[in-house]
Amino acid sequence: MQILARCPKCDAGLPLRAADVPAAIKCGRCGTEMPLEITPAVRADTAVDRCPVCLGSDFYIRKDFDPTLGVAIVVAGALVSAVFYWFRHDFIAYGILAAAALTDLVVYGRLKDLTVCYRCHSEFRGAYPRTAAAFDLHTADELEQEYERRIGRR
Repeated sequence: MQILARCPKCDAGLPLRAADVPAAIKCGRCGTEMPLEITPAVRADTAVDRCPVCLGSDFYIRKDFDPTLGVAIVVAGALVSAVFYWFRHDFIAYGILAAAALTDLVVYGRLKDLTVCYRCHSEFRGAYPRTAAAFDLHTADELEQEYERRIGRR
Protein backbone atom coordinates (compact mmCIF):
# COMPACT_ATOMS: atom_id res chain seq x y z
CA MET A 1 0.00 0.00 0.00
CA GLN A 2 1.17 3.51 -0.82
CA ILE A 3 0.53 6.18 1.83
CA LEU A 4 0.79 9.92 1.36
CA ALA A 5 1.11 11.07 4.97
CA ARG A 6 0.32 14.73 5.65
CA CYS A 7 2.55 16.68 8.03
CA PRO A 8 0.44 18.08 10.90
CA LYS A 9 2.36 21.38 10.91
CA CYS A 10 2.88 22.35 7.25
CA ASP A 11 0.52 19.89 5.45
CA ALA A 12 3.33 18.61 3.21
CA GLY A 13 2.74 15.23 1.58
CA LEU A 14 5.26 12.58 2.61
CA PRO A 15 5.08 9.41 0.44
CA LEU A 16 5.57 6.09 2.24
CA ARG A 17 5.30 2.38 1.51
CA ALA A 18 3.26 0.70 4.25
CA ALA A 19 5.36 -2.47 4.14
CA ASP A 20 8.52 -0.70 5.34
CA VAL A 21 7.33 2.32 7.36
CA PRO A 22 9.61 3.31 10.25
CA ALA A 23 8.28 4.15 13.72
CA ALA A 24 8.69 7.88 12.99
CA ILE A 25 9.46 10.11 10.02
CA LYS A 26 10.73 13.65 9.74
CA CYS A 27 9.04 16.20 7.50
CA GLY A 28 11.38 17.43 4.80
CA ARG A 29 9.77 20.87 4.67
CA CYS A 30 9.43 21.93 8.32
CA GLY A 31 11.44 19.27 10.19
CA THR A 32 8.55 18.06 12.36
CA GLU A 33 9.03 14.57 13.76
CA MET A 34 5.92 12.45 13.17
CA PRO A 35 5.39 9.15 15.00
CA LEU A 36 3.60 6.56 12.88
CA GLU A 37 1.59 3.56 14.01
CA ILE A 38 0.90 1.15 11.15
CA THR A 39 -1.70 -1.53 11.80
CA PRO A 40 -1.13 -5.05 10.45
CA ALA A 41 -4.06 -4.62 8.01
CA VAL A 42 -2.54 -1.47 6.51
CA ARG A 43 0.93 -3.04 6.35
CA ALA A 44 -0.49 -6.13 4.57
CA ASP A 45 -2.62 -4.01 2.19
CA THR A 46 -5.85 -5.76 3.23
CA ALA A 47 -7.77 -2.79 4.70
CA VAL A 48 -7.45 0.79 5.87
CA ASP A 49 -8.64 0.53 9.45
CA ARG A 50 -6.67 3.27 11.21
CA CYS A 51 -4.64 6.26 10.02
CA PRO A 52 -0.95 5.96 10.96
CA VAL A 53 -0.60 9.76 11.34
CA CYS A 54 -3.61 10.87 13.41
CA LEU A 55 -4.79 7.43 14.60
CA GLY A 56 -8.31 8.18 13.35
CA SER A 57 -10.61 5.57 11.91
CA ASP A 58 -12.87 7.79 9.80
CA PHE A 59 -12.22 7.70 6.06
CA TYR A 60 -13.88 8.58 2.78
CA ILE A 61 -13.42 7.45 -0.81
CA ARG A 62 -12.59 9.78 -3.69
CA LYS A 63 -11.21 9.41 -7.19
CA ASP A 64 -7.44 9.59 -7.58
CA PHE A 65 -7.77 12.71 -9.69
CA ASP A 66 -6.25 16.15 -9.28
CA PRO A 67 -9.24 18.54 -9.24
CA THR A 68 -7.15 21.38 -10.66
CA LEU A 69 -6.54 19.30 -13.79
CA GLY A 70 -10.26 18.78 -14.28
CA VAL A 71 -10.97 22.47 -13.82
CA ALA A 72 -8.13 23.34 -16.22
CA ILE A 73 -9.61 21.09 -18.93
CA VAL A 74 -13.05 22.66 -18.61
CA VAL A 75 -11.70 26.24 -18.41
CA ALA A 76 -9.50 25.73 -21.48
CA GLY A 77 -12.49 24.34 -23.36
CA ALA A 78 -14.60 27.31 -22.26
CA LEU A 79 -11.98 29.83 -23.39
CA VAL A 80 -11.51 28.23 -26.80
CA SER A 81 -15.27 27.93 -27.12
CA ALA A 82 -15.72 31.63 -26.24
CA VAL A 83 -13.47 32.61 -29.14
CA PHE A 84 -15.61 30.64 -31.60
CA TYR A 85 -18.78 31.97 -30.02
CA TRP A 86 -17.46 35.54 -30.40
CA PHE A 87 -17.08 34.98 -34.14
CA ARG A 88 -20.66 33.57 -34.29
CA HIS A 89 -19.67 29.93 -34.85
CA ASP A 90 -22.17 28.69 -32.29
CA PHE A 91 -22.20 25.00 -33.20
CA ILE A 92 -18.41 24.78 -33.09
CA ALA A 93 -18.38 26.60 -29.73
CA TYR A 94 -20.93 24.21 -28.23
CA GLY A 95 -19.08 21.25 -29.72
CA ILE A 96 -15.84 22.36 -28.05
CA LEU A 97 -17.62 22.73 -24.70
CA ALA A 98 -19.14 19.28 -25.08
CA ALA A 99 -15.78 17.76 -26.03
CA ALA A 100 -14.08 19.34 -23.01
CA ALA A 101 -16.78 18.08 -20.66
CA LEU A 102 -16.71 14.62 -22.25
CA THR A 103 -12.90 14.45 -21.99
CA ASP A 104 -13.10 15.40 -18.32
CA LEU A 105 -15.79 12.78 -17.71
CA VAL A 106 -13.91 9.99 -19.50
CA VAL A 107 -10.65 10.70 -17.66
CA TYR A 108 -12.50 10.90 -14.33
CA GLY A 109 -14.34 7.64 -14.96
CA ARG A 110 -11.21 5.66 -15.80
CA LEU A 111 -9.36 6.55 -12.60
CA LYS A 112 -9.21 4.37 -9.50
CA ASP A 113 -10.48 5.26 -6.05
CA LEU A 114 -8.34 6.08 -3.05
CA THR A 115 -9.09 6.35 0.65
CA VAL A 116 -8.57 9.65 2.49
CA CYS A 117 -8.49 10.32 6.23
CA TYR A 118 -11.06 12.90 7.32
CA ARG A 119 -8.81 14.32 10.04
CA CYS A 120 -5.33 14.71 8.57
CA HIS A 121 -6.07 14.16 4.84
CA SER A 122 -3.53 11.35 4.48
CA GLU A 123 -4.16 9.30 1.33
CA PHE A 124 -4.06 5.52 0.90
CA ARG A 125 -3.59 3.74 -2.44
CA GLY A 126 -3.46 -0.02 -2.84
CA ALA A 127 -5.25 -3.21 -3.77
CA TYR A 128 -7.35 -3.41 -0.60
CA PRO A 129 -11.19 -3.43 -0.87
CA ARG A 130 -12.71 0.06 -0.52
CA THR A 131 -15.15 0.00 2.40
CA ALA A 132 -15.37 3.68 3.35
CA ALA A 133 -18.34 5.80 2.36
CA ALA A 134 -18.35 8.82 0.07
CA PHE A 135 -17.33 12.24 1.38
CA ASP A 136 -19.65 13.81 3.96
CA LEU A 137 -19.21 17.55 4.56
CA HIS A 138 -20.63 17.52 8.09
CA THR A 139 -18.33 14.71 9.21
CA ALA A 140 -15.35 16.43 7.59
CA ASP A 141 -16.08 19.72 9.33
CA GLU A 142 -16.36 18.12 12.77
CA LEU A 143 -13.35 15.82 12.49
CA GLU A 144 -11.01 18.40 10.92
CA GLN A 145 -11.77 20.89 13.72
CA GLU A 146 -11.24 18.23 16.38
CA TYR A 147 -7.89 17.22 14.86
CA GLU A 148 -6.69 20.81 14.44
CA ARG A 149 -7.53 21.58 18.09
CA ARG A 150 -5.64 18.45 19.15
CA ILE A 151 -2.46 19.37 17.24
CA GLY A 152 -2.66 23.04 18.24
CA ARG A 153 -3.49 24.55 14.86
CA ARG A 154 -6.66 26.25 16.20
